Amino acid sequence: MKKVHLLLLTLWFLASVPTQNPGPSIVNRQKESPYHTIQQPTNPDQRGTDQTPLVVKTLKIPKTQAESDQESEDRKEKSANDRHIVELTAALAATAFLQFLVYAYQAKKLRETVESAGEQAEAMERHIGEAARSANAMEDIVDTIRQGNQQVMRAYLTVTVGAGIYQERRGQGQADLKFEARPNLINTGATPARKVRVKIKADILPVPIPKNHDFSLPENELNTGDDNVGAHQTYIMCATVDDFVPDENVQNIKEGIGKGLYVWGTVKYDDIFGSHHDLKFGQLITWQRDNSLFVNYISGQNDSD
Repeated sequence: MKKVHLLLLTLWFLASVPTQNPGPSIVNRQKESPYHTIQQPTNPDQRGTDQTPLVVKTLKIPKTQAESDQESEDRKEKSANDRHIVELTAALAATAFLQFLVYAYQAKKLRETVESAGEQAEAMERHIGEAARSANAMEDIVDTIRQGNQQVMRAYLTVTVGAGIYQERRGQGQADLKFEARPNLINTGATPARKVRVKIKADILPVPIPKNHDFSLPENELNTGDDNVGAHQTYIMCATVDDFVPDENVQNIKEGIGKGLYVWGTVKYDDIFGSHHDLKFGQLITWQRDNSLFVNYISGQNDSD
């Protein structure tokens, strides 16, 4: 019975001791008597120390044919992908270069467009300036033509030689005549003169007339201002001296010896274009031997616009 227990104890001990790979460092287990304990190894395992370094050698596990084929396919696919990436990179670089060329060309054209636009703007400004000057010149021409037409078509009044009456004592039942001047007011223009207003005076004055003579006029006008003188028509004005002269002086006055018959005045009128005009006149009237009239214009007393 004791032997059986001892055998079981020995088997349990052997089962509990770890097994090691056979080699030079294997400790031989000595069989002892069932009644003795197992003696521990006297030389401990020195592997992995400085005295006995532990060398670990990695052993490659052989690959299967499927794994080798898969790795080959992976390498081929990676190589193809790398080649595609290189090609794509080259295409992108080429596209970027082409875009750069396009942008450079567009920038050049844009610069040319801007320069051209600037030149066109300057040309437009010059054109506008020229157009403005042309318009101003055209306006000036139109104004000149209009003024020229008005100058040609407007009424022009002028005073010419008319008629005269010398002093005469007439018989019973007839009125005596005083010296009287009847100058003609003629419209030499192409349109009527409107609102003609006349102031006129006649007098017997020395010949020649003094330079400081006062050519004053009466306040009242000869007409009412409603008279018109048509184109190329004549308007007869009339002025009579205030007093009679001695009868013996009539012939000398008629001939302008010592004294003479003077007449002067002003005329105001409007033309059909609404412009106002003035003229003044002054005459010395004498009679020839055949009783025809001869007129001398008084210096400084004949003017018109």
